[in-house]
Amino acid sequence: MRLLLVLAGLLAIAGVYALMLRGWRHRQQRQAFLPAPPTPTGAGTTVVGAVPGLFVGTTFAGRWLDRVAVHGLSDRAAGWLSVATDGVHIDREGAAELYLPFGMIEDAAPGDALAGKVMGEGGLLVLTWRLGESLLTSAFRADDHEQHPRLADAVRAHLPVAA
Repeated sequence: MRLLLVLAGLLAIAGVYALMLRGWRHRQQRQAFLPAPPTPTGAGTTVVGAVPGLFVGTTFAGRWLDRVAVHGLSDRAAGWLSVATDGVHIDREGAAELYLPFGMIEDAAPGDALAGKVMGEGGLLVLTWRLGESLLTSAFRADDHEQHPRLADAVRAHLPVAA
């Protein structure tokens, strides 16, 4: 009897994981319209060196729980954020580098929440950027949280001036 209960529990857990995987793949299919982010050109000079921290992920702007499932944009990973003259570079462990040219970035500011990760005020650096026709929000949590305002200022200083 005990063996049957254990097997039933394991089967239930496997079923839940299968449903979660199915939902994630369906989300990827719905978001297939998003183009791949650009690849770094290597032409920029570093303005703010590699700041260690955690890449929290990417969501659709204004919907802080709606993760972007394509192109590895929702993959949470330890990494380093650098601001260079050509854009923002986020080197992630176990994932491709995320490169955001300044022409794609609309805003950078300290924030407090993204994709289920809620921090205190200013606990995240939040980057709002455009990929294709979609406005996205990515967040980075520096190991030294006092770096967020400095990083946001460095990014905003390079943004194109709106006409």
